[in-house]
Amino acid sequence: MISKRIIPLFLLSGLRLVKGSQFTSRIDVGDPLSQAMIYDAQGADEIICVDIDAADEGRTIVPELIEKMITECRLPVAAGGGIRNVKDAHRCFAAGADKIVVNTHGVLNPALVGELAKEFGTQSVVVSLDVKKDPGGEYRPYVFSGKQRVEADLDVLLKQLIGLGAGEIILTAIDREGRLKGFDVELYHWARSRIDVPLIASGGAGSYDDLAALFHQSDCDGAAVGTMLFLRDYDIVRIKAYLTGKKVAVRDA
Repeated sequence: MISKRIIPLFLLSGLRLVKGSQFTSRIDVGDPLSQAMIYDAQGADEIICVDIDAADEGRTIVPELIEKMITECRLPVAAGGGIRNVKDAHRCFAAGADKIVVNTHGVLNPALVGELAKEFGTQSVVVSLDVKKDPGGEYRPYVFSGKQRVEADLDVLLKQLIGLGAGEIILTAIDREGRLKGFDVELYHWARSRIDVPLIASGGAGSYDDLAALFHQSDCDGAAVGTMLFLRDYDIVRIKAYLTGKKVAVRDA
């Protein structure tokens, strides 16, 4: 049985770690390097670092921050934020990133995913999709940190991006993000039935039971956890111990 991954999700604004709700009302929650060292010691499986202001501000995630994390931690790091071409991705890999994460520019220009996969291999290319449910119950993709809706069918878009070379998908339910009220399990169950690459759920983790329900009901490959770690008294060791007790296969902390 393949172990499920517990992944701290670092949403960055430049060199600071931030958290909010539904990508709004952000607060500063500290230094990402010190937090990375904590979760490394606790046995996290990797870290996802995404600068959520980078695309808006016409820049990329700061490569020097990735380099510092790699120097201080053993964890694999997936890095994203503002990556719009192969050159931007090269800077992240040169800094030590194991994977690159594309969101806005990969959705608006899917050919970018193919270019990155050709240059670095599909195993190194992660596509992050942010979605909201519309009044009719359909999931719609958004870019620029939830600010702009994309007129694309989510099912078609997922298959297109994977066909071009996305080796992993991070799917964020914007309506649940930062609210600590549980995952949109329906969304992840639906997505799991349609794609054959690793699927990481993001948005809504608030308790041990939320994580157990996600894995039992959707069979996602991993859970990206933010607010639950940064603003509540949870840690990776206890999360993994609880999931083991609920018969969810996880790597040892």
